[in-house]
Amino acid sequence: MTPADPERAFSPNPGVRAPRSQRRATEKPIDLGRIACVTGGRVDGDCAFIVTALSSLEKAGADSLSFYAGPKRAAKLKTSGAGAVMLKAEHAGLFPGHKVIVEDPYAAYARASALFAPPPGGIHPGGIHPSAVIAAGASLHADVTVGPYSVIGDNSRLEQGVVVGSHVSVGGDCVLGRHTVVEPGVCIYPRTVIGRRCRLASGAVIGASGFGYAPTGGQADGGGAWLRIEQLGGVVIGDDVDIGAHTAIDRGALDDTVIGNGVKLDNHIQIAHNVRVGDHTIMAGCVAIAGSTVIGARCQLGGRASILGHLQIADDVRVNAGSFVARSITEAGVYSSMIPALPAARWRNIAANLRRLDRLAEKVKKLRGDKPT
Repeated sequence: MTPADPERAFSPNPGVRAPRSQRRATEKPIDLGRIACVTGGRVDGDCAFIVTALSSLEKAGADSLSFYAGPKRAAKLKTSGAGAVMLKAEHAGLFPGHKVIVEDPYAAYARASALFAPPPGGIHPGGIHPSAVIAAGASLHADVTVGPYSVIGDNSRLEQGVVVGSHVSVGGDCVLGRHTVVEPGVCIYPRTVIGRRCRLASGAVIGASGFGYAPTGGQADGGGAWLRIEQLGGVVIGDDVDIGAHTAIDRGALDDTVIGNGVKLDNHIQIAHNVRVGDHTIMAGCVAIAGSTVIGARCQLGGRASILGHLQIADDVRVNAGSFVARSITEAGVYSSMIPALPAARWRNIAANLRRLDRLAEKVKKLRGDKPT
């Protein structure tokens, strides 16, 4: 098996040609000239050189394109079988083959990946499937795809280039902006507005009822009941927003929940009612944001970060993974609230010391002559 034979590389038996369904989705013949145009680079070599796959340095074959981001990968670059590599001008001498000279190889890789990507969610544009249910009052541009068993509600509008996969529910009074892609199994509740060039991964739920309940008599004593507060707002999502699989964005109680332009949300994120997320903020998996919190622009929230409700988070704040935010953050910067994993015995000692901090603080106050609290 040779690295230059990607069809065999993905076959369980190297001597058997892999079925088309098992071959790499990224196999597409693209010349370096087009790649340079898309990535904003210039070709050092043959502009007509054809690559068929985008690969890592380790796995690249003679017809593959890869990228080199810096010295830590120098050893991999030397042994790579790639036919072409995207790299900075200062590193051009490290690779003898065809090159695309770019300012930022990682960003160039991101741009080039779009050339090799299969249709999102495996959805191939192809009009409206006969099994789709389109309400009489819905408005669909002629250039729209709606997959099998999907439902488009009354008074909803799908603009040019929208692609809706199979088993998608779009409620009434919704708007899906130009070239937005909704992958199979997404549920979009009524009164949701989604901007242009957005992508919603399978299982995402947009506009479900927020978690709002008013206590009735007796709650203070542990009795009584909870009275549902009906959620009357909607969801407004800006342009160029990506929403990961099984992420939930609740509709507002009175005002809308708002997601700004360029926001990127990973899988399994919970955004509660009335939350507002600023432009170009990014969140990793399992982030949870409670109701009515305002997140600034260009923030970065690490995986499993949790933010309480009714808080204000400034622009350009980074919250590290696993952190718990209980107060508003008014200044840009990096914030953490966790102790990294330690050997169990050491962790138990630290936990025991934490329990003693109150007594230690009281002793310090007495030594200073402070009044007891």
